[in-house]
Amino acid sequence: MRYGSIPIVRKTGGLYDTVFDADHDKERAQGHGLEPNGFNFDGADAAGVDYARNRAISAWYDGREWLNSLCKRVMDQDWSWNRPALDYLELYHASRK
Repeated sequence: MRYGSIPIVRKTGGLYDTVFDADHDKERAQGHGLEPNGFNFDGADAAGVDYARNRAISAWYDGREWLNSLCKRVMDQDWSWNRPALDYLELYHASRK
């Protein structure tokens, strides 16, 4: 995402925690203080992958400006370990007290 690529991922583990579907996860993204940033799908079959991929392709054909703004938004989101590392350090120091 750092380079503006829009993720298409299966709803599992850390991927589900970081990729908020553009069509279905607006409320969940807002709950994390973010905006939707990709496309996701359920299941581990071709139909699920096709569903998410086709929505992404349709966005490219039908809403080029929206997709370009999504690329910029994705690049602005920080998914590095900097913030979580600081949270862990604070937790560690708090537990020592």
